[in-house]
Amino acid sequence: MTGKRLGEIIALPDDSLDNTHLPYPLLTGRKEGMELEPLAAAPPESYTVKVEFISTTKAAEEAIMLARKGGAVLWVCNTVDEAQKQFKVLKGLIKEAFPLGLLHARFPFWKREAIEDEWMARFDKSGKTRCGSILVSTQIVEQSVDLDADLLITELSPTDMLLQRLGRLWRHERAHRPTHIPRICIIEEEKNLDEFRMMKPNHIKDTLGGKAHVYDPFVLLQTLRLWKSYPDIVIPTQIRELLEETYRFREDEPDAWCTLCDDAYGKKLAHRQKALMSSNIWNVALEDDEGVQTRLNEIETVSVVLCQKINKKEALFIDGTSADLGSDKFLLPTAQAIHRNLVKVPEYCFDNAVSCDSFTMYLHGKQTVGIINNDNTAEVRGLKDGIKLLYSNNMGLLIEEKSRKEEA
Repeated sequence: MTGKRLGEIIALPDDSLDNTHLPYPLLTGRKEGMELEPLAAAPPESYTVKVEFISTTKAAEEAIMLARKGGAVLWVCNTVDEAQKQFKVLKGLIKEAFPLGLLHARFPFWKREAIEDEWMARFDKSGKTRCGSILVSTQIVEQSVDLDADLLITELSPTDMLLQRLGRLWRHERAHRPTHIPRICIIEEEKNLDEFRMMKPNHIKDTLGGKAHVYDPFVLLQTLRLWKSYPDIVIPTQIRELLEETYRFREDEPDAWCTLCDDAYGKKLAHRQKALMSSNIWNVALEDDEGVQTRLNEIETVSVVLCQKINKKEALFIDGTSADLGSDKFLLPTAQAIHRNLVKVPEYCFDNAVSCDSFTMYLHGKQTVGIINNDNTAEVRGLKDGIKLLYSNNMGLLIEEKSRKEEA
């Protein structure tokens, strides 16, 4: 393991990898096979962010207290299931005291678009509808959205992601805020670092929970150790330092952590090889399944089109619109309606997803139809025994497993 930094093919001593002195951001590039001299971009003015690790219960109290004072709170979860769970908890605590929102990728496009419009207006620079409120979201708020929160609450994620989320904290200059300093509150793990050092690899993954299926467990442990040592951070001054330290391998790692690091390193090499093969013009073209060419799908999904009712000639979708399915020709309005009412469901929820013939010319990859009943249950053919799907405009599509069914 000597000289290896996670995610890179490097065979140099660790002290040769100390790039913490380099400015951030740094512009690099290549021209006709020649490396260009790196140039430092002018960084924005630095500011200090207070870092705290707190329990979920304490985080909920902090969020509600600040929202009651008129603060805008952003709560970021790593999975849709966790975001839905946290939204339900907060909903039960505040009732209708102030706006509470939920945003994730398991809403159909038409509903997600409406939610984004509402909350972007509330949290954006102008803040015309800004008020005391809490938005619970997944990682979809990390990039390309102009959100400005007074308080950031987040689950543990790799340093890269935490820094992206920090970009939504005190994003704009405001004359008045209900808190005097920017704070990031990271949800405390069930076990402490000393306990993680004593665990076996699989136990570590189980303890980290759903986030270990989204992010690399070794990087999560490195991030936890690093951020625990910082009571506050200076942005952007310390960004490069934080990134370099997160992805630096240390010789004194516990054996289980080394195993997790090796697993991540092997996976990185496999991903790189797959990318090289996919870009080789002499290889047979990949199937035209969504996502194959552009990203590595760790969890395969099935496209589920949500309908109120459907027959061979027409579909009435969950948003109240209808579309012609009886034509042999490709109809743009039909394609648009289908995609506006589509959600992605993990393939592991299915024994065998039953395709809808009427959608074949409009959707690539595995797809099926979901009929939403009056009791919010979704009739979807091919689901595994014990899996139940429900839909509501407030929660999006929920996945329930009878073995670990939660209170609705």
